[in-house]
Amino acid sequence: MNTNTNNLVYSVGEFSHVIKKLVETNLSYVRIKGEISRPSFPGSGHVYFTLKDTDGTIAAIIWKYTLPRLSIKPEEGMEVICSGKVTTFAGQSKYQIIVESMEIAGEGALLKMLDDRRKKLLEEGLFKNEFKKPIPYLPKKIGVITSPSGAVIKDILHRLSDRFPSHVYLWPVAVQGEKSAEQISNAINKFNELTDQTIIKKPDLLIVARGGGSLEDLWSFNEEIVVKSVFKSSIPIISAVGHETDTTLIDFVSDLRAPTPTAAAEMAVPVRDELLARVDEINLRLKISFNNKLNNNKERLNSLIRLLGKPDQIFENKTQKLDFTYKDIENLFKSIFFDKKNQITKCSQRLVPPKVLIGNLFSKQQLFETRFKNYLEKIINRKETKLNSLDQLLESSSFNRVLDRGFSLVINNEGKPIKLSKEAPKNANVKIRFSDEIRSAQLDK
Repeated sequence: MNTNTNNLVYSVGEFSHVIKKLVETNLSYVRIKGEISRPSFPGSGHVYFTLKDTDGTIAAIIWKYTLPRLSIKPEEGMEVICSGKVTTFAGQSKYQIIVESMEIAGEGALLKMLDDRRKKLLEEGLFKNEFKKPIPYLPKKIGVITSPSGAVIKDILHRLSDRFPSHVYLWPVAVQGEKSAEQISNAINKFNELTDQTIIKKPDLLIVARGGGSLEDLWSFNEEIVVKSVFKSSIPIISAVGHETDTTLIDFVSDLRAPTPTAAAEMAVPVRDELLARVDEINLRLKISFNNKLNNNKERLNSLIRLLGKPDQIFENKTQKLDFTYKDIENLFKSIFFDKKNQITKCSQRLVPPKVLIGNLFSKQQLFETRFKNYLEKIINRKETKLNSLDQLLESSSFNRVLDRGFSLVINNEGKPIKLSKEAPKNANVKIRFSDEIRSAQLDK
């Protein structure tokens, strides 16, 4: 065993520092391709993950101040190329890469990522036709979201000017790069915040456009933040991104997809000259139709006039008919009056003079009066006779007849008869009624 005592002896910390300096000096900037595995997003804001392939793994970290500058967000299974510097972490005796930039590794990985995102948004219902808004036929104000430089905005403005000059609001944005998706989403949101009361009025239509490019160049229009802003927009949106063969996720969610920015301008407004020609054509057809209708009505009116005949003849016939009718009515009334007069005469002949009627009634009254007196006298005599009979019967049944035969009646001071001895106490003062008078007495004195 080699036990050379001249070799330096390092502490663990010293040796870790040597290794760190050696790695950072020789590997100051590297680009590593691999698949992202187990990404972690702690509350510190940093991102930790592992880059792996079939032969090995390496730890990776993105500082929170670097994350906003990245054009893509780390996701599980994403194949990327990470650029940065390699360093060591003494606490775990491992090396790691500090990521400063990140890009998709190849178009195949981008397409897979795009398809996965499309399926996810499709399941969320963002692409359903029921949510799409109709495009206004003739928008007064059009908002365009694109780069302020380049051919796209010029083509749109030129095409709008040729077809139907409109009021255009340009919201300049970066159409590719790190901040592009955020700027496009913000522009859509800000346009929707405008109202008819703001200085800049709310547009009737939005056009989101850019020219052609590679899949990476158009990637901003595949970001969820842009897709969801288009979905939430209350203003109808026409997407015009890339060439006719290019397809981005914004095309699925927008209310109308145009193959090119120029085509978007054509879809936004009709051709002014064609509209004027159409209006002239409709106006001409209206005049022809009105004249035809007027001529037809004139011919029909003339036919009716011919059928009616001359007005003088019509009035003469009507006047003669009216005279005959008046004569018939006059004769009818005369006949009615004559009949009624005869009826009144016959009725008057049957009437009895009032004096005769009054005399008859007076005689009847006297007769009834005599009959009533006789009847009343009979009733009175009959009742008087019956009353005398009853009086005699009552007199014969009176107790006075008993007193006349020698009996007497004992009564108390109230005049009530005393029938039993128990009704009068001892030494009670009573009265005795005889047939001729009443005497006072005291019982059992």
